[in-house]
Amino acid sequence: MRELLAVDQLQCAYQGQPVLHSVSFSIEQGEIACLLGPSGCGKTTVLRAIAGFIEPESGQIRIDGEVISSAEAVVPPERRGMGMVFQDYALFPHLTIADNIAFGLKGLSRAEKQALVAEVLELVELPDLGKRYPHELSGGQQQRVALARALAPKPRLLLMDEPFSNLDADLRRQLSAEMRRILKRQKIAAIMVTHDQQEAFTISDRLGVLSAGRVQQWGTPEELFYQPATPEVAAFVGKGVLVDGVSLGPDRLNCELGELEFAEPFMVDGESNQPLKLFLRPGDIQLTREGGVEAEVLSCEFQGSQTLYRLQLNSGLVLEACESGMHRYPIGGRLGVHVAPHRPIVFFNA
Repeated sequence: MRELLAVDQLQCAYQGQPVLHSVSFSIEQGEIACLLGPSGCGKTTVLRAIAGFIEPESGQIRIDGEVISSAEAVVPPERRGMGMVFQDYALFPHLTIADNIAFGLKGLSRAEKQALVAEVLELVELPDLGKRYPHELSGGQQQRVALARALAPKPRLLLMDEPFSNLDADLRRQLSAEMRRILKRQKIAAIMVTHDQQEAFTISDRLGVLSAGRVQQWGTPEELFYQPATPEVAAFVGKGVLVDGVSLGPDRLNCELGELEFAEPFMVDGESNQPLKLFLRPGDIQLTREGGVEAEVLSCEFQGSQTLYRLQLNSGLVLEACESGMHRYPIGGRLGVHVAPHRPIVFFNA
């Protein structure tokens, strides 16, 4: 596939204060990407720069090889061929759904507009709601209308700013999957900004984690989850804890949880005695009533198919572990902790 969008060494500032620092990434035609990060990390600023609402201090943005933003020249937003889906939907309350969708369609006859509106309403599975008004629709339906309006002009690139943040968790998951299906069917590339890791995993082909205005890592969801480049990326895409340790070889290490050996090596050579940090997620911890490193149960959280336990080792280190089944370990009780990570996540010089 060909490259559609390239963001190259982008730097932006707000009231003289740097917001983005040398941000670079690219997406291909038909690819769906996510910018993932906490509030204030700069992800919405990246989206606004791509849309043309913010001028860069340096660096450039290209679409189909054409420079649309740089310190020297900026193509106006209306000439970029992009669609935008906002967090608050931004629907006109006094217009019908059909008129909301048709509002931005220029240079078409009335019949052509009606046909296009009917097409996108069918696409978002709201074929019979064109004559209704926004207040007559649910939040999920309004979000579909916002998507239909953005898709109607046939954009080269769709930009989405926290599009599901106003919806409940179940509806967010459902619409994330439906949004991906619609975009793939239309072969439209998209970039979505979100702070929700599960949402990003559901919809994206590639995602980037931003922190303090910098891209910490850019890759597939699987790469970021199983091969995070930094402890910050590891913690953001899947909660866990860092445990100090030392290497004993390419596939062995020692830490307060014992001497651990892995099926996959975590370092290239066999050099020993290198200080490291092992990142452990709840699924990497196994609990037992006998054996293992002793820990005290601080709390438990029933989550339906599993229970999440918080445990404290004698050193004071607090871990989390997930256990399936109906049994529940008592608060204040003592258990044995074993480490059984599927793939070791190890950081040196962290």
